[in-house]
Amino acid sequence: MKPSITSVLFLLVALAGVAIAANSSWGARNSTDILLLRESVVRSPLKNGYQSVNVVFPKSGQTNTRAISAILVIDRFTNSSGAYSSLWSGGVGYRFVSLNLKSQYNRGINSTVEIYSKR
Repeated sequence: MKPSITSVLFLLVALAGVAIAANSSWGARNSTDILLLRESVVRSPLKNGYQSVNVVFPKSGQTNTRAISAILVIDRFTNSSGAYSSLWSGGVGYRFVSLNLKSQYNRGINSTVEIYSKR
């Protein structure tokens, strides 16, 4: 039985979604946006467990007067086995953000968080 074109296309779309599953973004970055924060988050794997890291902007003791326009979480693992990101509070349109990065089971975290604002 030959697979139909529709089923082949569905499979390709599903595989493409899995391949980029560890990257996340909120908002849209423009070429004129300025970088407010770039933070590398690296954690070793835990045997039989998960790693969880909170990324907060602005950091304690700092202030931010600009509204956030884009948040990017980039997976630095080549096989997309990196952390899943969740937006806990704030975000695009706010002056603050709280993100959580959670590793996959028995995996570490190697991600870069970038936060942008309009000029």
